[in-house]
Amino acid sequence: MFQTLTRRATRAVEVLLPKATADAACPPDPYTQCKYINGVCFCRRCSTNGACVTHCGVWESKSNNYC
Repeated sequence: MFQTLTRRATRAVEVLLPKATADAACPPDPYTQCKYINGVCFCRRCSTNGACVTHCGVWESKSNNYC
């Protein structure tokens, strides 16, 4: 009787609350984004937070050897 009640309660919680997955968060590793426009290399630093939102700094001109 107790096991049946426990299984029903567990099932009810599983239905109401979705299971969390380990890969739900994005890695916070910063990276550099670069592009080459009209002979000039532009780069900016970007990072992604745990909510998978990317934040980037301003574009800065670099030497052409950087790109």
